[in-house]
Amino acid sequence: MKQQEQIDVMRRLFALREQDRNEEMLGKVVRVPVENYTSPEILDREMAKIFRTHPIVAGHVTNVREPGSYLLSDWNKIPYVVVRDRQGKLRGFLNQCRHRGARLVSGDEKQLKAFVCPFHNWVYDLDGSLRSVTREYNFPDLDRGEYGLKELPVVEAGGLVWIHPAADAEVDLESYLGPMLDDLVDFEVDKLVRYRKTKVVKEANWKLLIKTYLEGYHVPYLHRTTLSKMFRKGVLSHSEHGPHIRMIAARSNIEEASETDPESWRILEYASVYYVLFPNTFFIMHPDYVSINIFYPEGPDRTIWTHEMLYREPDFEGERGQEGLAKRFEFTNDAVFDQEDFAVAENVQEGLLYGANEFHTLGLEEGLLAMFQGSVDDRLI
Repeated sequence: MKQQEQIDVMRRLFALREQDRNEEMLGKVVRVPVENYTSPEILDREMAKIFRTHPIVAGHVTNVREPGSYLLSDWNKIPYVVVRDRQGKLRGFLNQCRHRGARLVSGDEKQLKAFVCPFHNWVYDLDGSLRSVTREYNFPDLDRGEYGLKELPVVEAGGLVWIHPAADAEVDLESYLGPMLDDLVDFEVDKLVRYRKTKVVKEANWKLLIKTYLEGYHVPYLHRTTLSKMFRKGVLSHSEHGPHIRMIAARSNIEEASETDPESWRILEYASVYYVLFPNTFFIMHPDYVSINIFYPEGPDRTIWTHEMLYREPDFEGERGQEGLAKRFEFTNDAVFDQEDFAVAENVQEGLLYGANEFHTLGLEEGLLAMFQGSVDDRLI
């Protein structure tokens, strides 16, 4: 986010605090049918028309900086592996041997020197080419050039690695993300390093989980002993680019900036910045660390959730720095996300079984939820 835009956003936040209102969203109440969270047929359409037709975040570039380093899919529905090859190029492949389809990379490997099939020991180079076939006399007419690994489009941009599940897709992230990509570049997300990553299954629809982030209406109540004190008199500003949403939440200390030179304002010192990177990534920039949350639907009421926390090494040096990171991760991952946001999402999901509501009613401060649902719905037509 360029400095002038940071100044403009800060001024909007000051004005919103004076009004004690969030920036206007849709300007109307919206009803969302609860079948969006329970229907296997809707999930099938989401898989076909969203998850197989859009680029998705594979992870942060810190995971694949060196040749042989790799990112492995957390989701068997799109079983990819992304690797940095010997020439320094990022490559994405389906994690399947071209002989009989065995999984090549398990995730236990520290670094890859080659892809080696555990079934019959076929070996592929890091560029995906078939290097050797055991007992090759069994395949007298085999053309190795036709048996390279199935390659998928991969793009590195804004510190994130993106992969597309369609082999013939063209990925133009500058067009797809627009100013959201500019923000990631300006905030130097590429210079972050990974602290820790978790992977768990939540018993809730993937959209319900994402929607817990998209409004501040719940913060004083659900997060009364955690986040609420950091966001007193909290207000939200937002913007969109296509299906992507940026949400900026003023923190309690923002008034301290009002008496300083606007040219010195750094928005992350006074606000948290949130991004929905459509379809399934929620990216959060706090003043001193970053959270990448990705949601992979396993069923209408079951979702894999991964959370990767990133930080800048100079900000957390030594033993005390690592202790500080541990506390932040425990607070964010365990207390706020797992025990509050996603616990209530699971509670809501369970309640859908009993028929109290045919739809969820979204008020004026929940308009971003309706925008996100609209982006999903538009792609299912």
